[in-house]
Amino acid sequence: MLERTAGCLESGSLRRLLPTPKKSLKSRRTLHSSFWHHGAGDIELSPLWAALVRATEPVDQQNDVLQKASTSHSAMLLDFLYPAGTINFLRLYSGWGVDRQDGRWGRGGLGKLGYRQYTSFAKDTSSTEQTTKEEVVQDQEPDTKDGTLQTLYEKMGLTKSYDYEEAWRQYMLLDGADQLLLRKPLMQYLSKSDRVVDAERITELFEMVKERRRAPVVYQVTIRAHLKLRNLADAMELHKAAFEALKTPAGSAELLAHFLQNSSWWRAFSLWTEFQARDGECHFGQYDLFELVVNMPNLGYQAIELAEYVSRRIRNTSPDSTEDNSKLVEFASTIIRRTLNTLGAFSPSSFSTLLDFLRLWQVDEPLVYEEAIETLLSLNQTKMVVKCYRLARQGRGASLSKPILHKVLKVLCDHHSILGMQQVLDDFFKFHSRPTTWAYKLCMREFASQGDATTVHALFEQFISRREQTPGRPVEGRNSSLQSSLHSADEIAPLLHVHAKRGEVSKVVSIFNQIEGMYNLQPTIMCWNILLNAYGKVQDTSSAYECFEKLLESPNTRPDDYTFGTMMGICASRGDLERTIELYMLAEELKIEKSEAMIDSLVSAYISEGDLQKAEQLCEDAVNLDLKGSRTRTRMWNYLIVAYAVRRDLTNVNRVLQRMAEADINYDEYTYSALMQALCMVKQPNKAYDILREVMVEAGVQATAFHYAVIMGGFLTTGESRKVFAVQNRMRRRNIRATASSKLMSFKAQIAEDQALLDEGSEVEIFQRAKQMFQEVIASVDPQDVSQGPRKGHGRLAIDVAPTSTFYSYIMYVLGQHEEFETVNKLFEEFKRTVPESKRDSPPIRVLSALMSAKLQGRNFEAVEECWNLILDQAMKEGRTRPLPAKILGNALPESDRSRLSMNVAQNDQTEKVIPAHHLELADSLVVYLRSLAIQNKIQRMTETVRDVLDRGFVLDAHTWNKYVQFLARRHEYDLAFRICEEKLMPGWTGWARIRWQLPVRNRLPIELRRSRQWPTHLRPMYYTMLYLAREYIELQDSAAESPAREYALLDLERDFPKTIDAIKTMPRSDDEEERHILRGRT
Repeated sequence: MLERTAGCLESGSLRRLLPTPKKSLKSRRTLHSSFWHHGAGDIELSPLWAALVRATEPVDQQNDVLQKASTSHSAMLLDFLYPAGTINFLRLYSGWGVDRQDGRWGRGGLGKLGYRQYTSFAKDTSSTEQTTKEEVVQDQEPDTKDGTLQTLYEKMGLTKSYDYEEAWRQYMLLDGADQLLLRKPLMQYLSKSDRVVDAERITELFEMVKERRRAPVVYQVTIRAHLKLRNLADAMELHKAAFEALKTPAGSAELLAHFLQNSSWWRAFSLWTEFQARDGECHFGQYDLFELVVNMPNLGYQAIELAEYVSRRIRNTSPDSTEDNSKLVEFASTIIRRTLNTLGAFSPSSFSTLLDFLRLWQVDEPLVYEEAIETLLSLNQTKMVVKCYRLARQGRGASLSKPILHKVLKVLCDHHSILGMQQVLDDFFKFHSRPTTWAYKLCMREFASQGDATTVHALFEQFISRREQTPGRPVEGRNSSLQSSLHSADEIAPLLHVHAKRGEVSKVVSIFNQIEGMYNLQPTIMCWNILLNAYGKVQDTSSAYECFEKLLESPNTRPDDYTFGTMMGICASRGDLERTIELYMLAEELKIEKSEAMIDSLVSAYISEGDLQKAEQLCEDAVNLDLKGSRTRTRMWNYLIVAYAVRRDLTNVNRVLQRMAEADINYDEYTYSALMQALCMVKQPNKAYDILREVMVEAGVQATAFHYAVIMGGFLTTGESRKVFAVQNRMRRRNIRATASSKLMSFKAQIAEDQALLDEGSEVEIFQRAKQMFQEVIASVDPQDVSQGPRKGHGRLAIDVAPTSTFYSYIMYVLGQHEEFETVNKLFEEFKRTVPESKRDSPPIRVLSALMSAKLQGRNFEAVEECWNLILDQAMKEGRTRPLPAKILGNALPESDRSRLSMNVAQNDQTEKVIPAHHLELADSLVVYLRSLAIQNKIQRMTETVRDVLDRGFVLDAHTWNKYVQFLARRHEYDLAFRICEEKLMPGWTGWARIRWQLPVRNRLPIELRRSRQWPTHLRPMYYTMLYLAREYIELQDSAAESPAREYALLDLERDFPKTIDAIKTMPRSDDEEERHILRGRT
């Protein structure tokens, strides 16, 4: 109503209040013929309007303006002639109260109103003269070419494609000849408008165009205008006339879109049928009947409505009926296929629904699925691609072409779908006799990345045999056929890669040597890189250096960025920052392009060194660097998140995540696992579990076994072993293959649960169950398990010993604590048989530590000593720096600098030090060994051992220092015990929590301090350490009354170690059983 009220105040408001007639009132055919002969059009030209026009136009144009205005087809601007009562009546009449611009007027409209057959003004013949002049021009120049849109723009000075009023105004100012030239271009220009007034103008212009000059585009834009005016009958009449006159389908696309938009299914079908028939006769060529249909905003919904209409019609057709619905199904399926191929019409639900209709009608030919898959790939809807492919295999579209199978195979490989890859290979065999070379290579590469050696070898054998069967290939001996079947050593790379992923370095070396011996090919840089990677995974740094040196000396092969990324990764995984930087500088000297892998390795090395600030600065710098690689930059930022996560620094974790979003760094699956790990570190595994169940699902990130292992580890830390089994069941329901990490977490949870349930039973039952579970887990361990991405619970163990080491060390420790010494010995011998022969003489430290703990429990001190010596040697071997050979560094230096480099390398060999990442390597094992020495009362040996460990470059953590002080105090070495506590532990002392509770201040330590206390190198005295020192202090006080020497010793303690003494004196008593036992000297 507000719009109508505003309209009444405008000039010519009556035309907005009256109902619209079926045809435009501006058409001469609509008004009574007497109107055009009495000059009634002049009535609307107000004197004010004429004066304004004359004021803005040149004098010589004023007459033309008045003449054009009088015939500007604005005859409805006559509201000032009507009495006010008449206008009010028309406004209130409900049948005519529809806004004229909507194009909906009552039937009959003004047709019921009469026309005046006279005028109060003198007759004006200017309109007739102008019309006659135009007709004469058209008759005299029948071959005059029409102008183009470009001519229209140039003639009228238009700069916009939507300045419709300006175009019309200037057109009306032109003379007859120019109007004739620009009439058709103007119709095209106005056809882009959505306004009703412009549609009316197009119909008026159409009437002025002689029939012989009506081109297809004229019919097309006029039909479009009639449809905008909702004059369907006129539009269909023009469509028919266009075909009869020009044998052209002008306006067919407009009519079809109109019918589909308004759900006029039978009319749309009739139009399509008629178009098909006429196309067969007249050959319309490139005319696209669906040009406008595919631009409909609700195309998907309308296509479903059409499909449901067709399905209902088919269901309602009697079996005895002679009606054939095949053409109707063909029409509907054509619409559906165009919908499926239209990017703007895509939605997952409608896409699947439309495919189901095609399957229902049995018209889902292979081409249907191929077109659908192409569309989905364009939209990056990879999950829908997989679904569409599986629907094709179930329907009539299984015989897909090779290019489409290639694209589907690529998607399945990206999703690591083993079943999907096997299905595509089956389709290649079924419909194309065999897979293509590209398909073989892609599948071998993907199966190799998953560590599936059996499948890779089987595919490689097929690949070779199929090539040998190629027509025209001569039949030769086995070696000759192998040589001729392979074009490059890169085709052997999957065999190398799969064994490198599994940590089977001996097999990698064997296959690498066969490249020249058996296949008579030269190893490519890819083969060299895989060999280097294999050495790195088993932590054989010396062999990696030798291989790298040979590569640098090779005349045929030059190292690339991947080579240096691999070598830097090997050094970074050991925490050797110096070697990582040296290799980076060497790459710069050799002009090797920088890659993401190289920067990733540098960031990892700085984190291992503990320099998180430098690591983050590298990540920031990499954002703006042009690096070779995936260009995601995600991995280095993930390293940074994990570094803050293990430090329980949620504030910086959140800050780094926000920075990644700001820098447009995409999150990947390991970003989410890092965030989950951060929450688990602060004992919030339930929130981490919510990320896996909700956040990752919403983000479309597929959860892996590693994510589940992180959650399971979090629940283990909080003692919620039953929730571990719930997580494990969820993983099974989703068909996620268990890995060594997830199996380890389940194994630990099962042992913890059994111990809780069988406390009342015999230990024999507990041990039998534990050993049974252990045997089941060990039997299920596959090298493929450890090839799946990162590992949890394995630490820095080499990949070839990590799976068995974690399980054996844990079960050996559990059994050793329960004095199952014979079983422990058998397990240790069994473990050595499971590792590669080259490593049987140097078992991992965690296995030796578990064995030493069991030997100590059995009071076998000689075996403990032997284990400690092995552990010490192994720690030195793994933790010492390993300078790059002089030949490697010399390749990038001029001759004058190589002699100086050799001297520096010799000096480095003599002063090898322990890498910071390995500083805590001996901490846990040293506690066991010190306990053994304390039991034997070898105090001197104990202090010498600690000094030796520190001199070698290792570091003791807070737990080890506290245990060391406790052992000294229990052996009454109070002076040394108090000294170590004062110097090493008391600087981190924050007072007694119970005393802080009583103070009139907030009993909360700063978050930074509380966070740092969780770090193993943050030294502070533990409660039990203070109890043992307090017992020594009490004993000295008791004996000081009888012995002056003891009194002097007591005074020395109070003078030299004031912080420790003050802590002892202010220690609140809890009076629990353990405290009483310690203070009374019972333990």
